[in-house]
Amino acid sequence: MKWFPHQRHQMSKKSLNPLRVYRRTKCSAMTDTELRKCAFRIYKQEHVDTARAVSLVFCSDYIIRSLNARYRHIDRATDVLSFGFDDPDLLGEIYISVERAAVQSRRFGSSLREEVLRLFIHGLFHLLGYDHEAEDDRATMEQKERLCLAAAVDPR
Repeated sequence: MKWFPHQRHQMSKKSLNPLRVYRRTKCSAMTDTELRKCAFRIYKQEHVDTARAVSLVFCSDYIIRSLNARYRHIDRATDVLSFGFDDPDLLGEIYISVERAAVQSRRFGSSLREEVLRLFIHGLFHLLGYDHEAEDDRATMEQKERLCLAAAVDPR
């Protein structure tokens, strides 16, 4: 499938930068540097080796809907998808629909920057094995996400 960055880019085992950002659609709400700082904070907090890279893809509703239909058998756009890999060099990929993020930021009364950060953090925690199927797991994941989002939005 042409949208998967890992098929085009080999990650370095000794990567100092665990995050690769691909912009398939325009998203100027966040700089790559801001996203990397957020990723580093979570990697440190969760004791993740920075050699395990993550690819982040900003995409359209069309692309995320295609991925959602193909891999989850749900034929509609969603805000974020995470695909984990059993690979020592690549933790996984996160896809964020910029269109969904814009709609949600207006609905939640937040900035697009905050919504993109929230979705990125949510996707990264999924790659780290967290989920929100059981209520206890949901509470744990949401608490971690809130703390990380607060630190990313106001990094004093």
